[in-house]
Amino acid sequence: MPCGSTKQQILLSYLLLHANRQVTVAELIEALWGVHPPVSAVKNIQLYVGRLRRTLRSTESEQRLHTVGKGYLLSAGPDEIDLEHCHRLIQRGTLAWRASERDDAARLFAEALSLWRGRPLSALMGTASMAAEIRCLEELRLMLHENYIEVLLEAGRHREVVSDLQRLVDAHPHHERLRFQLMLALARAGDRLTALAAYRDGYHLLAKDLGIEPCRALRELHDSILTDTVPPVLQQPEGRPRGAVSSPHREADLPSFPEHLRAVSVRP
Repeated sequence: MPCGSTKQQILLSYLLLHANRQVTVAELIEALWGVHPPVSAVKNIQLYVGRLRRTLRSTESEQRLHTVGKGYLLSAGPDEIDLEHCHRLIQRGTLAWRASERDDAARLFAEALSLWRGRPLSALMGTASMAAEIRCLEELRLMLHENYIEVLLEAGRHREVVSDLQRLVDAHPHHERLRFQLMLALARAGDRLTALAAYRDGYHLLAKDLGIEPCRALRELHDSILTDTVPPVLQQPEGRPRGAVSSPHREADLPSFPEHLRAVSVRP
């Protein structure tokens, strides 16, 4: 569906991200212009909404964009928005994970990941007003990917995730949970030297770029691999209680989702 100018695309994207709930004019103004809107912001919103309604009317049999109070509501069915479908798959996968049904959890998380095609809202990457929404979407996808990998590690499928983890660590070199998972997968696969090299790379990057040392979980995992003591965290998962493998999180690394994304944190 053609959606016109960048501002028109931002309007549509914001309404879709908040589908089936009222979005006030004030929210839309902030989304489109940030803290320095033009004097004509309200009239411009009305203009963009009118254009969007005409576009929707030409492609839909029913009106989707409604005026509600001092704002607007874009209606959509439960299977019409990938993000909502992703939320439901995450919730189902999380329940399966909590029940130690790892194969089902992995399948549901994999299906949720398949809904992501490229970077979210890539056409709007350069727009400052959508930066927070885009960042939240990217953090959601990354957290989903981490938990998918965690399930596979718990199921003993460590060899399947090594190449994926190496790619993710290259893309997010300061992310300690991913580096922990990579080291764990490599150690379980018998590649101790590469696991130790992954730690050294992380150590130098954290020191150089952030002025910190690796978190305690990473240090302990490194020491265990170095001394070849094979603690429980490195052993195969069969027979272990749920959650015995714990990956590190710095408090600052935990995503801060807006309300419409907050419910999908997928850590059981």
